[in-house]
Amino acid sequence: MATACGLNYLDLERIEDIILINNGTLCEQFIGQHLLYNRELYREPELFYRAREQRGSSAEVDYLINSGTTIIPVEVKAGKGSSLKSLQMFLKTKQLTTGLRFNSEPPSLLKAKTVLAGGNNFPWQLLSLPLYMVGQARRLLADIE
Repeated sequence: MATACGLNYLDLERIEDIILINNGTLCEQFIGQHLLYNRELYREPELFYRAREQRGSSAEVDYLINSGTTIIPVEVKAGKGSSLKSLQMFLKTKQLTTGLRFNSEPPSLLKAKTVLAGGNNFPWQLLSLPLYMVGQARRLLADIE
């Protein structure tokens, strides 16, 4: 992935404190590859995302996975703080209650009520995992469902 982004490994090795402009893309690629192949060996690998284009606004959910028969929207963030408007909108639109976020913070489970357009509260929960715990995501989702 670094080569595809035009990064030279030898140059990266010499730099001590590096902030990559591509680290969001690299994080999404890392999580996507792990989600793609973290399933039963007899199943064909497949990965889904959602992009909603509407006049005046657009919303994108990075990945969609399943936990049993439930669809789980997945957001990948390279840093710590971030907005989850697209994920919340997807949860409300599809009448789902659980979302998954990968970022650089410690694991947590947030239970919240959010007011979106229309003024109605809707309850939802967010499982937040550090990037390196992607292999445990499906197990942990099954535990909280």
